Amino acid sequence: MKLILLTLCAGSFALSIKGQHPFNPTEVFVIPRYFVANSDCYIYGPFDGDGSNTVICFENNRTQSFSIKPTIEGKGKVLIKIPETNGEYELIIVDEGNNKELFIPVRIIQLDQELNTTGTKLKKPFPFRVRLLGAEKSENEFSFTLENRTPHIVSLIGGNLQKHKIKSTKESTEVFWEGKLVAIDTSEFLIMTALEQPAPSIRVAPY
Repeated sequence: MKLILLTLCAGSFALSIKGQHPFNPTEVFVIPRYFVANSDCYIYGPFDGDGSNTVICFENNRTQSFSIKPTIEGKGKVLIKIPETNGEYELIIVDEGNNKELFIPVRIIQLDQELNTTGTKLKKPFPFRVRLLGAEKSENEFSFTLENRTPHIVSLIGGNLQKHKIKSTKESTEVFWEGKLVAIDTSEFLIMTALEQPAPSIRVAPY
């Protein structure tokens, strides 16, 4: 068979930078249960609306630490872009305008796939895996979608558009979902895989 292509992308959700908060953003930070690599996400909190005086860092002693400047900062919330990485980090937020700080352990989850086409025959099912790197032992539930963009070349068992959930427990050393494909043609095919970025829901008091 020719080259097989699975495209992985981050999920997203729509929130306006304007509007009312369901809490007092001057009293707490609100972050997602986890962050998704290569994804946009909001963080609520005591932000003064000036992104130039906001410091957001993800620190990890085992991998490379990094800083993020807000894409947009409004009164009480910021929009940031998470890079391609995964694992456990210490999230540090400092809003110098309001003199508020946050230090909290977080996770960044990254999509990956396992697909071996060696020996694959036309019209015979073969397995593939969608793996979540950084989700091990996190006790979280993750939602992702699969979309077959080339149904004339390959058949995705279960339908061309699917949504699935994966759970991670304290014992999970690997977090994955396994599906099956059936090749109709030997041409390159495309399946889009997107991991949902949850909205902020974890409330943490600032320092």
